[in-house]
Amino acid sequence: MSIPDCYRAETTRAAYSLRWPWTGWPSLGSMPSLNEDDWNALADAWEQDGIRLLERKCQDDFWQATISTKPGIDPSLIVARIKGRIDHRFRSQKIPFKFSRKVSLRAIGNNTTKDVQDYIHRQVESAQFCSSDFARDLKQFTRVWQDEDLHAPIAVSSGRYWYLLHLVLVVDGRHRIGNLDFLGRLFEACQAIAVEREYLLGGLSVMPDHLHLCLRGTAAESPEAIAIGYLNESCRKLGVAGLWRPSYYVGTTGAYNMNAVRR
Repeated sequence: MSIPDCYRAETTRAAYSLRWPWTGWPSLGSMPSLNEDDWNALADAWEQDGIRLLERKCQDDFWQATISTKPGIDPSLIVARIKGRIDHRFRSQKIPFKFSRKVSLRAIGNNTTKDVQDYIHRQVESAQFCSSDFARDLKQFTRVWQDEDLHAPIAVSSGRYWYLLHLVLVVDGRHRIGNLDFLGRLFEACQAIAVEREYLLGGLSVMPDHLHLCLRGTAAESPEAIAIGYLNESCRKLGVAGLWRPSYYVGTTGAYNMNAVRR
């Protein structure tokens, strides 16, 4: 019998750190200017969308906004809301302007993808298990992929997205699973989910009481949808209901960290 979905967004607690630099260019000519009242109005409107304006840089040839988002907001929606609300602001002031379709959105965090991959790679060593045999056997369920496509942009009609996440799930009750066969099945299930959902894995570590994933998602799926999908699909593939604590951590990462934006 198939395991029904145990996890829904409204009943699953999220810890998250999701930040993105968005860049837009004019189709022709230069970018118009907006005053401080305009920017305050835009920030208020984006806040209602689940998008918070953190920093901005406005030049004649491009605009850049660094934002944070709630986990239910997907990259495609971010781009639509940012461009759409700026366009509406220009139209309301009868400012003739058209954005280029050359728009970019990058996932970014305090840690780069390499930092996250190194952290995943060190999971078993960092745990300092009493049994060296168990630690040795557990290492087979940690893998880091050096795939050049991981940092390749996702090209869609609305622009290009760089979309990498660090996802952490915790076993319910922080119960420690010692069955290597079960852990191996979970390791395979996580990879199968990525293939089925067209994610690209950058790192995976299955530990006795939690797991780490580094992955490139798809532009139409929010971090929340990816996390909930992994919670439910892994249970279904293993035939175990309620394996996970009803919570998750998800954070953006990428080839660059926040220092690159601030420079």
